[in-house]
Amino acid sequence: MDLASCEPGATVRVLDVELDESTRRRFRTFGLAPGAVLHVTHRGGFGGRVVGVGADRLALDAGTCRRVRVEAVAVRS
Repeated sequence: MDLASCEPGATVRVLDVELDESTRRRFRTFGLAPGAVLHVTHRGGFGGRVVGVGADRLALDAGTCRRVRVEAVAVRS
């Protein structure tokens, strides 16, 4: 599934970022890379998402969200 299909409250692990190399490098500096665990905090305007990566928050547009492949992560209580 892609990040655009995730609802607020979901916790997911990044599988792949299907963007050009310079964008993937920039995203890695923010902690958004394969293996990273994200928490979807909000649905942004026009289909984007706000995600938590560690203590940081990133707002991603809908087109970018559709290119970030993720899998659901079971949250331990």
